Amino acid sequence: MSDNEGTIKIDSRIQDTEKIRSLSRRGFMGSVMAGAAGVAGASTLLSSVTEAEAEPLPDLPATPPGGAAPDDESYWKGVADQFLLRDGVIYMNSGTRGISPMSVHQAQIDAVEAVNSDPAMCWSTYFFSGMDKIRQDMADFVGADVEEIAITNSTTDGMGLGFMGLDLKQGDEILTTNYDYGWVKNMMAFRAKRDGLVFKMVDISDPEFRVLEDPQKVIDTVEAGITPRTRFLTICHINYTDGFIMPVKEICEMARSRGIITLIDGAQPPGMMKLDMKDLACDMYAGPGHKYMLAAQHTGFLFVRNDIVDRVHPLVYTGSSNPEFAVTGARKLEQRGSTSYSDRVSIGAALDFHNKLTREAVEARLYYLSLRLRHGLKAIDGVTVYGSDDPKLSMALISFSIKDLNPSDIVGRLWYRSPNIYIRTVGAAGGFSGVRATLHVMDTADQVDTLIDRVAGLAES
Repeated sequence: MSDNEGTIKIDSRIQDTEKIRSLSRRGFMGSVMAGAAGVAGASTLLSSVTEAEAEPLPDLPATPPGGAAPDDESYWKGVADQFLLRDGVIYMNSGTRGISPMSVHQAQIDAVEAVNSDPAMCWSTYFFSGMDKIRQDMADFVGADVEEIAITNSTTDGMGLGFMGLDLKQGDEILTTNYDYGWVKNMMAFRAKRDGLVFKMVDISDPEFRVLEDPQKVIDTVEAGITPRTRFLTICHINYTDGFIMPVKEICEMARSRGIITLIDGAQPPGMMKLDMKDLACDMYAGPGHKYMLAAQHTGFLFVRNDIVDRVHPLVYTGSSNPEFAVTGARKLEQRGSTSYSDRVSIGAALDFHNKLTREAVEARLYYLSLRLRHGLKAIDGVTVYGSDDPKLSMALISFSIKDLNPSDIVGRLWYRSPNIYIRTVGAAGGFSGVRATLHVMDTADQVDTLIDRVAGLAES
């Protein structure tokens, strides 16, 4: 066998070719894929792929006694080294698309090899014990029962399954806020027009779209929008513009006491902060796998509380009509045709990565980095930072603006100078306009400081 066999081809656009070469076709199958897919004999799955001995992936750093401190830069630098980012790039946009660590990247490669080298084994593994384990791991990760979890393709997909499949009748009122994501409001307006529902939206922001920082005022405003005909309420968990953490538990408890079904748009929190569906008291919760969870694109989940699942119906159903074989629980919402094996495997590998770090350590680290960035930006004349320093109200999503600079210009100037810093613009109706950095474990304290220094230079100029 030649030196090149058994190793993936190198994309010339990626500079760190040595890191790429270390990812062999079997490199991570033994340690992560078996654990992520939970398949006895998973090592057999790829046995025909190559006989070459694989170079092992770099190990995660050993966790210090008592756990990793959020400011232990030596430890977290070792975690950041698990990612394939080329030298010279500082990536701070996990709130749009998280990048996968090498273990997840390799699990996907192995899965693609498997589906083409041993499709029969892959088919039976994927549709039985493999997916069962992934579903169970997701349930454990978000604090739910496995029967309450459907694996989806994205937050959008999950929100659509939950809302469009919910039992509602003509004249029912559906409620959201002006602070929520545009496509959520579009989806509600569409169904309202189609089915004769009454679509209402409450205003929880000031004229410049900066949310009130008093959670009780938000709760009171939402409650004031409820009438005896309100049957459905959706709110975001973390707003994508300024990172405000909504008082989800209190709003959901209030809604449940009035017989209102709640669906939470969880586009940001999964993988950023520890979740517990039981504690949140929501009826449904949709989240992505491809952002802070660090799985592949086209991944996500929908939580549907056991005692309302019969009120949510599949939009497309390809499962058996025979009661003996019918799929029950939230899983029935998954039954809508073929899915990507490698994408689904990436979920298990990503959850394994998070669990090794622990959700508590990741959350503490992201809060530490966010405070470092927030405080550094606030010290710069001409820079406005949105959101709150309170960990109950804000986390790893930091939005800001620079006086007299267009947000697109800020993004461009940060990117087209070395090191290339990748953030994005954000804006909303009502006048809010700025840029957003979303931090994750691939980011270091030194990189946060680099962003602060670069913003200071832009503000001065």
